[in-house]
Amino acid sequence: MNKKNDSKEYFGLTNDIIFGWIMKSDENCLAIIRAILPELNITSIVHKERQHEISQITNARGVRFDAVVQDDQQRYYDIEMQVENNGDLGKRTRYYQSQIDNETLVKSETFHELKESFVIFLCAFDPFGYGLRRYQFHQYEDSIRDLRLDTQSHVIFINAKGTKGEITDDLIGIIDVMNQKPNHSNPLANRLMKEIDYYNQDQRKRRELMDYATRLLDERLIGKKEGVRNMIIALKANNADNNFILKVVKNAFKESLSDEEIDELIKDSENE
Repeated sequence: MNKKNDSKEYFGLTNDIIFGWIMKSDENCLAIIRAILPELNITSIVHKERQHEISQITNARGVRFDAVVQDDQQRYYDIEMQVENNGDLGKRTRYYQSQIDNETLVKSETFHELKESFVIFLCAFDPFGYGLRRYQFHQYEDSIRDLRLDTQSHVIFINAKGTKGEITDDLIGIIDVMNQKPNHSNPLANRLMKEIDYYNQDQRKRRELMDYATRLLDERLIGKKEGVRNMIIALKANNADNNFILKVVKNAFKESLSDEEIDELIKDSENE
């Protein structure tokens, strides 16, 4: 990767905007799916609307997919980038799967017409702690492990921090790109690195990346401040005095908020 010796932040494949640009290309998207699932022998894909929100039930939570595609055999793939483990990966994949099913099964069709689907999470962390580079899940009978329920749904996690398990050379290359590790021997990794370098160096693209990074930081700061307020309210409800509240809150949030910001939030809570 062509990182310059200045202080400019480099945005890699795990960046939401970069990943979206990469996955917009049918060539890239097909190559990534093939790298993860070489046994399927996929020859072509059709992109669904990229990063579109789906919520078909009134008051239901919407889902914004990173990339949803259909292959030449009408199998569906949802490919998502995950940079943080919030402890909800299982439930998240369950919900994404349900939304794909809702969108792809027409009302007049029977369940026999439900399409085979793959929910694939590219994780910048080890989601389960076993060190596998590729985790795959299906539904099995609890006491008969050879008995698998034929849902034709698959959940796959790619672990960018993993070291165990046989995977394709292209998937090794993708993992190297996720880790911003040069891999000049793999053509796919080389191509992805060059595209990402271009996005970082192009003035217009970089402005979009910087604007997105600023918005993300603002959103996270708002979330942390809301967390502080909730903690203060909970402590006050238990009759904690201000000195104790100050000590607890600073200990919990000192790495992300300054003492001045925490003091201000505590003062604001007194006026509510």
